[in-house]
Amino acid sequence: MGAKLRFMDKSTVTVVVRLPLDPTPEQVEILLRYANAARCCFNFAYGIKAAAQQRWANGRDLLVRQGQTPEEAAANAPAVAIPGQFDIQKIFLAVREQPLPGPLLPGQEPRFFYAWWKGVHAMVCQQAFRDADKAFGNWLSASKRGMQVGYPRPKRRGHCRDSFRMFSVKLAPGGLRHVRIGGEQAKGGQKTFVVRLHRTARPLARLLERGGVTKSVTVAREGHRWFASFNVRMPAPAPVAPSRRQQSAGTIGVDLGVKVLAATSDPLLIGLGKVQQFANPRHLDRAQRSLKRWQRRMSRRHVKGVAAWEQSQGWHEARDHVVRLQALVAARRASTQHLLTKRLVTQFAHVAIEDLRVKNMTRSAKGTLDTPGRGVRAKSGLNRAVLDVGFGEIRRQLEYKAPLHGVRLSVVNPAYTSQTCHRCGHVDAKSRRTRDLFTCTSCGHSTHADIGTAINIKHRALEALEQEADRPQLPNTPE
Repeated sequence: MGAKLRFMDKSTVTVVVRLPLDPTPEQVEILLRYANAARCCFNFAYGIKAAAQQRWANGRDLLVRQGQTPEEAAANAPAVAIPGQFDIQKIFLAVREQPLPGPLLPGQEPRFFYAWWKGVHAMVCQQAFRDADKAFGNWLSASKRGMQVGYPRPKRRGHCRDSFRMFSVKLAPGGLRHVRIGGEQAKGGQKTFVVRLHRTARPLARLLERGGVTKSVTVAREGHRWFASFNVRMPAPAPVAPSRRQQSAGTIGVDLGVKVLAATSDPLLIGLGKVQQFANPRHLDRAQRSLKRWQRRMSRRHVKGVAAWEQSQGWHEARDHVVRLQALVAARRASTQHLLTKRLVTQFAHVAIEDLRVKNMTRSAKGTLDTPGRGVRAKSGLNRAVLDVGFGEIRRQLEYKAPLHGVRLSVVNPAYTSQTCHRCGHVDAKSRRTRDLFTCTSCGHSTHADIGTAINIKHRALEALEQEADRPQLPNTPE
């Protein structure tokens, strides 16, 4: 169970409350049917949108072959309307009961192209069409801004998360241990059913008592567990001031790494003691042995050319073990990240971290056929370790937790923070004698390299605050 906060504007805020479900085997089949319908609806909308976009691309390519530049061809290509969510809904309603062509044998009932929609709440399909709109909208807006974003892809069964989104999911009356998932009133549709919660929904009930309104609910499977994430819109809370303990602690600099998950400039109280080096639990490495064993079993039992749902029972057993292990690693990683970020925002008034470019840090080193890379295996292991730590997720958690505790978050330039002496300010790569030892070549000061980096991060954040305070404020002039 967890809650995440996202500010929508100055007056409202969206809080996401994630509740674990405890469905029966019969209810699991219903949830899977809803998730499969959402995936198929997304692919239905994807096919229509991709075909329309391809028609526009064909017109652009024709102009390129006629001698225009790609930029001119893109501007002069004939416009092609890409159907939106409501257009696709009309198309789907018109063809969803279309039977397969061909004669029927005596006593054979007709089969349909889109049999998966029957017995599924209509809102599941509508939200899947909306997701397809959002996917293509993100791709188009990113290409206009010059960003490199991959073209949207269809959702493959067994290769995407089983999830669906609805509005008619609410707490069941008479307690906080059940949720009510709405059904269809039409004949033959799925009726409303009640799913038991693995834990009490008290955090959600408190938000609703404060005036929160549930906007949407996403039901998703992670491993063998099902979760319901409630998006609750509520009035934005009043600004929070840091406590006296936070103000007295002041600023803390945090250096994120692989061997040491987090090194801090000042001691951080965790458990019964204070630490400055938060060890990396390496959740993925600990589960790697079991994970590889079941992945090998899954590979040996796989029959090439056979769809996933037609594989043997042994293959499905191995796949379920792989999925459970991956979900367990993700849950342990999230627990570690929340522990670290919660301690930082509750013990200090100002937290400073580095502006790390994780995408560049984890770029592959394999190179090309003409210029192959060097140390590819070592670099891939480093990339895996960096992604296992989750630098971006730690920063995201700090960004939404800091306002809740009145904490200021600063993001500083990471250049030369590990090569600078925090005593004299001398910059020299040779001062980093080993991975852990930093001995300044100018003043001779010696310290742990990660702790020295965290202190430099703290100093840069304080310098930025001083410069911001000394900057003259422009008077407000009428327009």
